[in-house]
Amino acid sequence: MKRILPAVIAALGFSCAIINAQEQALTNWPTQDGQNFQVGQLACPLSVQGLNIRDSSGTLTNSIPLLTDPASINATTQIGDTLYALVPPDGTNQATAVIMYHAASSTSEEVNNAVQDALKHNNWFDATFVVRNINQTGELLPAGTEFWVCSSSGFVTFTDSGAISVAGPPAPVAGISDPGIASLLSLSNTTTNSNTTTTTP
Repeated sequence: MKRILPAVIAALGFSCAIINAQEQALTNWPTQDGQNFQVGQLACPLSVQGLNIRDSSGTLTNSIPLLTDPASINATTQIGDTLYALVPPDGTNQATAVIMYHAASSTSEEVNNAVQDALKHNNWFDATFVVRNINQTGELLPAGTEFWVCSSSGFVTFTDSGAISVAGPPAPVAGISDPGIASLLSLSNTTTNSNTTTTTP
């Protein structure tokens, strides 16, 4: 047991590192009645660089850069009107709403009302907030960041025929010389060897 616990902790840290390097799935929301819907949340930090769309086999069919209209790059993704990331309140009790995509018709009043609604949803009643655009070249968002879509029209849309994910940088290729992989392989071999018994006929 003493050997297994550190390996489990290391594996959890390693899995967070993998998530941080790849993607976080978001929920497809065909047009819904309402003005503000949560479509995902980060379990681990993610260096956000855009949206990835994958087909049913997991093949990447489109990548949408931050602050880009999907139609401008022939993507079938529909965002009506604004996709924003809500970073939880910090030590000063200030949350941050980071605009990732927005329609030309999107207004600051629409976004401010949506952020206030999201804060209430999380019971962050005393929190203040700021709204800003995401860094178009990418930005690290912490674990716990929520993704919301809002619209002042009374209908929210966030959909694609494929699976939508927040995309980070490509995952590094890990080989057996990687310390994390080597320690997991070592643990696997040790566990297998210690559980092997021999019998004499």
